[in-house]
Amino acid sequence: MNEKLKEAYERLDLPVDITREELNKKFDLHLKRRRSNSSEGEATAYEEEFLAYKTILDGLDQQEIQEAEDKRLEKWGAFSGIARKSENFFRLYKVHTFLSIIVLLALIFGGNALYNQYQAKKYEASLPPVDVHIMFLGNYESQDPSGKNEELKQEIINRYPTWKRVKTDVVYLPSTGGTGGGTLDMTYLQRAMAMLAAERPDILILDDATFDWIGQQEGLKNLEPYVKSAGLPLDDIRLKRIKNTENGEEWITGVDITDTKFATDLPIHSRKMIIGVFGEGDGKNKSTDFIEFLAGQMTAK
Repeated sequence: MNEKLKEAYERLDLPVDITREELNKKFDLHLKRRRSNSSEGEATAYEEEFLAYKTILDGLDQQEIQEAEDKRLEKWGAFSGIARKSENFFRLYKVHTFLSIIVLLALIFGGNALYNQYQAKKYEASLPPVDVHIMFLGNYESQDPSGKNEELKQEIINRYPTWKRVKTDVVYLPSTGGTGGGTLDMTYLQRAMAMLAAERPDILILDDATFDWIGQQEGLKNLEPYVKSAGLPLDDIRLKRIKNTENGEEWITGVDITDTKFATDLPIHSRKMIIGVFGEGDGKNKSTDFIEFLAGQMTAK
């Protein structure tokens, strides 16, 4: 028994083996006396007695908990003391232990993530630079569930070995109102606009509806010089024109490559492929060289 509890029993002149029932009766008498005596000095004394009663009640509660715990640990026999200490340890330190485990797991997984990131950057640095960035924008679906399009990238390089490395995006932009045309879905359209602004691809491969939409934005390069250089007649029906709003001229800004050797059986779900170069300026680059290559395939037919 601790000193505070011992003083409480002495204050109330109660035996240490008093039962809870007897203590409750004493407490009721205490309350009645307090109601009938309300002087300041007596009130202070009653407050001290009340605190003593509370201390004893808390002691009885703790005693009952201890007895229940002793009974529960009886099954351990001579090892009950060890079992109690183990339980107390985990009860006191379970939060610390739990947090330590979380920190440890965070360090393990965080370290693993950093290592993987380092390896990925190391692998990226070992690769040749990206030649072009191609975005398939329209009613296209990747055949790669991971979204990495590794087979698509490799097949593009196989069919145009001048490039050593390409970056590809497949942005689904469905349309309604008929095959090859119709109205673009506004929700997907907003996403496509965001992707175009953020990624700024070199080459766009589009379906009919998306080509009509992109043409209104005047973002496609005039391909006439490169088509003409490849020997493809300028009246070929596969050449797509959009009127330039500044000078009223019609520019060849798209080439339908759907039936070319390059596009046939490319590993991507598609019906129509119209290629355009996204950018400004008249200078030749890797993208326009590719347009000449494709126009040459079309001329060969």
